[in-house]
Amino acid sequence: MLRPRPLQRGDPVRVVAPSGPFDPGLFEAGLAVLRDRLGLRPRLREDVGARAGYLAGDDARRAAEWQEAATDQESRALWAARGGYGAMRLLPRVELGRLLHPPKWVVGFSDLTALHAGLNRAGLVTCHGPVVTQLPRLAPQALDHLEALLFGEARPPGPGLAPAPGAGLAGTAVIRPGSASGPLLGGSLTMLAHLCGTPWLPGLRGAVLFLEDVGERPYRLDRYLTQLRLSGALDGVRGVCVGQLTDCDEGEISGAATVRELVRALGVPAVEGLPAGHEADNRALPLGSVVTLVAPAPGEPGPPRLLFDQGARA
Repeated sequence: MLRPRPLQRGDPVRVVAPSGPFDPGLFEAGLAVLRDRLGLRPRLREDVGARAGYLAGDDARRAAEWQEAATDQESRALWAARGGYGAMRLLPRVELGRLLHPPKWVVGFSDLTALHAGLNRAGLVTCHGPVVTQLPRLAPQALDHLEALLFGEARPPGPGLAPAPGAGLAGTAVIRPGSASGPLLGGSLTMLAHLCGTPWLPGLRGAVLFLEDVGERPYRLDRYLTQLRLSGALDGVRGVCVGQLTDCDEGEISGAATVRELVRALGVPAVEGLPAGHEADNRALPLGSVVTLVAPAPGEPGPPRLLFDQGARA
C-alpha cells in the first residue's frame, strides 16, 4: 500500500464534490477551517456548488472535477465537500490510479466509502475523515486527531493505554476478546454492501474491518451484514471494529445490538464504540494502513482500542 506523505502547512489541497450538493454556509465555514486552522490552501472549481437534483452536478461534471484534481501535481490531497450519494456512479468514469503518482490523501467518509474502497483496492492509503461541511461542527478532539494523523505530528498518549491523537482510537466495549492485525478497510456498512458483486470492493481477507452508518433501521443493518457474509466478502476477516451507528434504533430495537450480535457470530476479535462516523466526534482513520485491534479479555489492562501501527508518522 502507498501512503501519502504527511501534509505540511501551506500545501494546496483540492476540494471536490463527488456526491451530493452542500450547504453554502457550512461549506464556506469548512474552507475557513482548512485555511485558518490547518494552514492549507484549498483549490476548487467555480462549478463545485452545482446541483442536479440529489447530485452535485451531473456525472460528467463530477468526474471531470475528480480527474482534474487527481492530475494536479501541486495538490497534496483531495478533500470531499460532502457525502450524500453519487460517488459510486463515478467509479467506472474516473482513473483511480492517477492518485498513486505521487500518492495524494483522499479525505471524506459516508458516501465516499465507494471511492475509498476502489482506491484501497488500487493500493492507496486514504483517510476516512470529516468532509469540508463537517469541519466547522467537528469536536475539538476530533480536529486535533485529524491534524495529528494527516500532518504526522506525534502527540502525548492518553491516560492508561489509550492511544495518542493520530496514533489510534479507543472504543467503549469488547464484542469478542482477542487481538488482530492487518490492513484497515471499510467505512459505511450500506456502501460496502452495495459494492458487493462489483470490481471495486477490496478483498477483506486478512483485514481489520471498520463499520459505521447513519439512519438505517436495525433490519437493514442486519440485511447489509448478512449480504456481505453470504457473498463470502467477510471470509477471512481478522477483526472487526464498529464505530458510530447514528439514528439506527427503531423503538426498542437497537441498531448497535443488532450489529453486535452479527459481528460476534463471525468469531473474530471485535470492539465497538469507536468515535468515528456521523457525529461531531468523528475521528479520522487511515484506511488501507496496517493496524492492530486490541479487545482485552476481562482482567486485561487498557480500553478496547485500534492502534495505527504506522502511528502519526508515515
